[in-house]
Amino acid sequence: MRILFVTKNFIIEPLGIMYLMSALENSGHKTDIVQADEEDVEACIGKFKPHIIAFSVITGNHAYFQNINFELKKRYSYLALFGGPHATFFPEEVMKDSAVDIVCLGEGEEAIVELANALKAKKSYSNIKNLWVRQSGEIYKNEVRPLQALDSIDFPARKIIYDKYESSRQNPIKNIITTRGCPFNCPYCYNHLIKKIYTGKGAYVRQRSVGNVIAEMLEIKKYYPVKMFYFQDDIFTINKEWLKNFSDQYKKTIALPFHCHLRVNMTDHQVIDLLSMAGCASVSFAIETGNDEIRTKILGRSMAKEQIFEVAEMLRKAKIRFRIFNMIGIPGGSIKIDLETLKLNIQCRPDLGWASIYQPYPKTELYEIAKKMNLCKEIKLDEFNNFFDKSVLDIPDKQQLLNLQRLFSFVVSWPILMPLIEILIRLPLNSLYSKINDFWKNHCNNRIYATHTNKYL
Repeated sequence: MRILFVTKNFIIEPLGIMYLMSALENSGHKTDIVQADEEDVEACIGKFKPHIIAFSVITGNHAYFQNINFELKKRYSYLALFGGPHATFFPEEVMKDSAVDIVCLGEGEEAIVELANALKAKKSYSNIKNLWVRQSGEIYKNEVRPLQALDSIDFPARKIIYDKYESSRQNPIKNIITTRGCPFNCPYCYNHLIKKIYTGKGAYVRQRSVGNVIAEMLEIKKYYPVKMFYFQDDIFTINKEWLKNFSDQYKKTIALPFHCHLRVNMTDHQVIDLLSMAGCASVSFAIETGNDEIRTKILGRSMAKEQIFEVAEMLRKAKIRFRIFNMIGIPGGSIKIDLETLKLNIQCRPDLGWASIYQPYPKTELYEIAKKMNLCKEIKLDEFNNFFDKSVLDIPDKQQLLNLQRLFSFVVSWPILMPLIEILIRLPLNSLYSKINDFWKNHCNNRIYATHTNKYL
């Protein structure tokens, strides 16, 4: 069978899609990928003649791909398969679109192979686990299957991506993921929902063996240009014993700079020492807000300011660059509290401190809190774009919030501007601030990733 994946232009390799492509290719099927905003999708369909066209969607770009599929369905015969986070958390909404034939919930490697095998054998596919299937006017809602051990999953299909897209091949930063699942339940995140979906289906938080991860990186080093690895795990340092083994093996066999994500209240001197010994060049971690009460009581992130300062200091002493993620416009917050977040970042002295604007995603705990506080109505999923553009909450000073978000990174790096910030965010200069933000984030990311080139970031 031939399966075509439709995506948007990407800089970071689409690891989720690449895992699916690898599972299919290793089961005797053919795959291809097309970037809908850069390439001629219909020309690709005419040449490849897919039996399945698959769309991996997140909330915010789902309408874009649904529109593409709707138009393609007018001219071509194929099964339309939607997967990814949006399809997993809102399968009912996706299946309201009559142009969608199948929705995949959760991890899809085994399900998509089973679907392709069934089509090839001309067998029924209505009862495949992880899939909701529309057939003969009925929708068959199948439960998810048990979670796989990660070492049993084939490496991502890098050759297909790198052979087709030279910019991905030449990108000196290659991306890896060593875990699936996060142990925390942040109220603005969907993690609690995926845990609920997989209740009783095996260990949710799983980690690949060090040997399995090293083998993938050795393969990358052998065949493709690479100067740095980026571990895309939510929390790379989740297991200290694993980290000890990794640090020793990575230094001996890979010996390249890498970037990873930490969590402040899971980081101590031993973790920093192990990262430093392995050759970690930079890390990212989230504090979200500088206000202790909102961080602990509303966001459920049990980390004190003292812990945040301590981790920042340890990273500086280890000469590991670091980036801090923050969120402004949080329910229960204010411009005053968001300025408190800015001040905390200045005190931490990161290589980059950036801020996103909180978005109340339906089915999350914080969305329900925002509704109870009368900060938002029942939100339609199609109202979302991304977490940088604007706030959809009914809060005062929205323009100041937007200006603060645009100036955040620059002021963190140039704290001399802090006494002027309340004046600056009142000025109607958002367009200028947006340009400053884009320039400065690129500049800081170049230093963090040590590549000195914008086009890969």
